[in-house]
Amino acid sequence: MRLSLTAICFAIVALGCWDYPLPALPLTAALIVYAAVLWRWPAIFLVIWPIVIPALDLGLWTGWMVVGESDFFVLITLAVLLLRAPPRPDDLLPALWPRAVLLLLVAAYAVSTIIGLASPLGYTGHSDNPFLRPDNALRLAKAVVEALALLPFIRRRQRTHHDAVSLFAYGMAAGLMAVTVEVLAERLLFASILDTSTAYRVAGPFSSMRVGGGHIGAYTALALPFTLCLFQFRPRWVGTVLAPLACLAGAYTLAVTFARTGYAAGTAAMAITGLGGLWIATRRRMRWAAIGIVPVVLMLATLAGVADFTGMYHRFADSETDLSTREQNWWAGLAVRDRDISTALFGMGLGSYQRTMLSRSPVNRPSDLVLDRDAAGPYVSMRVETPFYLGQKITVPDNGPWHLTFWSRSPDGLVASALICDKVLLYSDNCQSADTASAIPNQWTTLHATIPTTGLGRWALFGLLRRPVELSLSGRIGHRIEVRDISLTDDSGRPMLANGDFRHGLDRWIFTDDSHVSWRMLSQYLMLWFETGILGLTAFATLTGLALAGGLRALRGGAVTGAAVAGAIAGFMISGLFDNVLEAPRLATLFFLVCWCGLIQWDETPRCQN
Repeated sequence: MRLSLTAICFAIVALGCWDYPLPALPLTAALIVYAAVLWRWPAIFLVIWPIVIPALDLGLWTGWMVVGESDFFVLITLAVLLLRAPPRPDDLLPALWPRAVLLLLVAAYAVSTIIGLASPLGYTGHSDNPFLRPDNALRLAKAVVEALALLPFIRRRQRTHHDAVSLFAYGMAAGLMAVTVEVLAERLLFASILDTSTAYRVAGPFSSMRVGGGHIGAYTALALPFTLCLFQFRPRWVGTVLAPLACLAGAYTLAVTFARTGYAAGTAAMAITGLGGLWIATRRRMRWAAIGIVPVVLMLATLAGVADFTGMYHRFADSETDLSTREQNWWAGLAVRDRDISTALFGMGLGSYQRTMLSRSPVNRPSDLVLDRDAAGPYVSMRVETPFYLGQKITVPDNGPWHLTFWSRSPDGLVASALICDKVLLYSDNCQSADTASAIPNQWTTLHATIPTTGLGRWALFGLLRRPVELSLSGRIGHRIEVRDISLTDDSGRPMLANGDFRHGLDRWIFTDDSHVSWRMLSQYLMLWFETGILGLTAFATLTGLALAGGLRALRGGAVTGAAVAGAIAGFMISGLFDNVLEAPRLATLFFLVCWCGLIQWDETPRCQN
């Protein structure tokens, strides 16, 4: 059985690498190295995983939404550990109360996934927008499945060495520092590291924010408490240096999200963890641990300082307007929900919100994207209900302008608009546009444009970093637009675009949307109520409650990691008050892994993990 599962995991990874839209050699080499390291040190996955999940995301370049690089690392982890360090049968079954909570969670996700897959809402045809397909339920359920698959191996390590949570904490702190490096690069390219006069909100490595969302802020609030666990690192002086450094890195990342809820979540998470560490220090008379409060003070001072700057001042000034927008979003979502007993118990189905809004709502209707085909080959059809863009990251030529050619068709005789901008995800800068013209309705029209490259793709950091540049196509809101055979070349005729004929599906193409209210209910708890009903809300509440209690139980036994788990869960729950933070599978997987760290505390007598 183990050999069969291992073979399946390796086969899926091999197939994924073969079909990878970017050069597969670097990813394949990284997976091989990881497999070798994991075979030598099986527990290393507890450190590597919290780094890979948040920091490794090339979705903006691959165009992949359903599968990501971190999924390959999951499969490699399972394949190697099944052979090298398989769990015992009792590792599959946690203690009584955690077992009951996990069964409830599995039941809630299984039922809501089946309902979501079977839901008839949406188009009668097909869609290539993952949010508008029934299998969106599988995309969201993947987070629980991956986290559950790793749970037996986490419990095995905790049973044999009692250090699983500590290793995971080190990984979370390292992951936060890796994300901060990416955030620093983004700020350096599009604002400046210390410029807070404008609220340039970073996205970092979270391609899931292509339709908005506060995923990076929620992640930072989740990871920040684990920075204090570095004080227990050996040798002690290394931890004393690393902990404040990691905390300040996280504080900076949180600050430049300019997210009000994120500030509250991060502050609460660190306050809980800092007070827990201080209580342990006082109780055990460990003087060194008392300095754990220093990073908390530094982080709060950083956030307080940023709150006084112009960019954040405007964010706070807009709070009343944004709350009104959220209330309208909540009511619009609840208005299209069924009101029968079955829906109250089990919800409308996991991943069904966007399809329900498309089918029933007069407002906040999401745009759609369909890959179709005729005698001339494949083409993309976009139904534009919002500021919706189909784009691809491109390389700026060494000299000379770009030459853009594509075919466009519309029932209304409109031609697609083309933009080339400096862009990571949320903001566009230094845009160059192609001329558009009217055409004959329902007939393909060729657009030719010469686009200057002056100022695009600016270099920074002595030529080590360069602004990413994106070609985007869009249409007029309320209309349908179709495009095909997109070609972008430099003066020498060298192609600058990949898969412009869509013969490889939507590989390398991503869509973004400026209307964030069209894709979610801006509250995790209302979203759970909408899609999973009472069963899902109950499962989530009991899971977080028991995991938080497990963290406090470990804290009572003298483990700083217990305080970090409690703080992280509390911070994540606050993050979900005004956003749907579980909609990003990678972020949801990390959250469930943090919950497992709380649940396994019920497997044993509380003990100090310092």
